[in-house]
Amino acid sequence: MNEKKESAFFSIRDLNVQYKSGAQTVYAVNGVSFDLAAGETLGLVGETGAGKTTIAKSILRILPPHAVKKMEGQVLYEGEDIFQMNDTELRKIRGHQISMIFQDPMTALNPVKRVNEQIAEGYIQHHHCTKAEAEKRAEEMLELVGISADRAGEYPHQFSGGMKQRVVIAMALACSPRLLIADEPTTALDVTIQAQVLDLIKRLRDELGTSMILITHDLGVVAGICDQVAVIYAGRIIEYGTKADVFRHPTHPYTIGLFGALPDLKKDVERLSPIEGLPPDPTEQIEGCAFYPRCERRCEKCKSYRYEPTRLSDTHTILCCNPAGEGEEK
Repeated sequence: MNEKKESAFFSIRDLNVQYKSGAQTVYAVNGVSFDLAAGETLGLVGETGAGKTTIAKSILRILPPHAVKKMEGQVLYEGEDIFQMNDTELRKIRGHQISMIFQDPMTALNPVKRVNEQIAEGYIQHHHCTKAEAEKRAEEMLELVGISADRAGEYPHQFSGGMKQRVVIAMALACSPRLLIADEPTTALDVTIQAQVLDLIKRLRDELGTSMILITHDLGVVAGICDQVAVIYAGRIIEYGTKADVFRHPTHPYTIGLFGALPDLKKDVERLSPIEGLPPDPTEQIEGCAFYPRCERRCEKCKSYRYEPTRLSDTHTILCCNPAGEGEEK
């Protein structure tokens, strides 16, 4: 979608992922490309099923092999293609250089192992230190995320949902990764705890100088944390730009629809304005624009659209043949 940045230390080029589902093929990710500079945060935004988590798991090559029919493209970390690495090379990067906060803290933790053991496990793997040194590091990480070190020997069931998420964050950051992938890290939490966890992630990112890919469907979270925004629909990035580009000048009809569905305290309305219809069936290969059935701006040329990028500025790109023009009501 965007031109390669000279400062980018992480890039994805033309990522395509297909799953096997019985006799059917699921077209999960379709030609995704983006760059990430050191210290930058990119938000991947879209509805459930858009392909966000598949992109994240593709980066670390942790998609289940039995379910994947095709995974191709390039995932470049400091110029090296992760897809071309052998298992030994990949293990050196996973959890050390690139780490991931998984979506559900209830299933991300092993219920029969103490939390300090789970945090220390990856640290021992990558730093070849003693168990005592690793457990000391685990206690330091728990303190860093706001959990007292005297709880290090407890089991996951002894923690609340918010504290479990903090433990998962501590695990992901134990080796001080250069890139952190956060997959909807606050989905399972109540609103108050969400705010605390997001503030924690933002603070730790700034303190450690970590780049981040944040996966979410919450535009408010994106506004508070991200530098760049990629709006995903049906496995494609359909709008890409800086936070200012996307929030101040949303141009793709889908992006405009997402903002239109948000409550506005300045407007007195009885109902919100949701995007009508449902995302397309991912097992079907669609001719033309996938958003066509739901789009208020659809026209005949949308039916044969070939996803040619339209560059609105040096930092703002969309995939649309009939975007909202400057000065139009959005």
